[in-house]
Amino acid sequence: MLALALSPVVAALAPDSERPLARMRRLIDRERRLGLFFEPRVHAWCDARPPLMRTLRVTYVAAHLPVALGVLAWTRHAHPRAFPLARDTFAATQTLAAIGYVMAPTAPPRMVAGLGYDDRPGPGDQGLGRVVQSPYAAMPSAHTAFAVVAAGTVWALTRSRPVRAAALAYPPAVVAEIIATGDHIWLDALGGLVVAGLGFAVARAAHRVA
Repeated sequence: MLALALSPVVAALAPDSERPLARMRRLIDRERRLGLFFEPRVHAWCDARPPLMRTLRVTYVAAHLPVALGVLAWTRHAHPRAFPLARDTFAATQTLAAIGYVMAPTAPPRMVAGLGYDDRPGPGDQGLGRVVQSPYAAMPSAHTAFAVVAAGTVWALTRSRPVRAAALAYPPAVVAEIIATGDHIWLDALGGLVVAGLGFAVARAAHRVA
């Protein structure tokens, strides 16, 4: 998948921490001016419940790519005519996100001192994780972008009400997760929503031209 191919490239181009941290501080300042900087409280509430936080950390790392691949596999099997657009939407979305990470790398809020986040390293902060992904890929949130694309694909192709309800619930659940783990703020999630929309627009335009 394109996400796997691009991640090491973005990681290799990751800068030192000064500029990415400054970008996140500016985003936090914007949320504060709006009176909507609530993310540390969400993190603290979840962190006070260790089983919940452990689950969120595991799903943050392990759940989202399988969901995206599962949606693509289901689309190819059950709706083969829709598969090329779904595949290209995922690819365009990841490409746009990767461009953003290279042009404007942004640290996750948990790296900003004094906000009350714990200091446990994330999966991309050090060691092998630093080789395969950048630690400064907070804006836009690719987790949110992929969740929106996956949910939109399922919503468009199924008529089952329970499945559609699950699709609708999936992106908000992902946003709650990425905020609770300290990896994103809600502006990152908004950026992910925008990137998902642009990815779909790019893929559909390419298919129309073709």
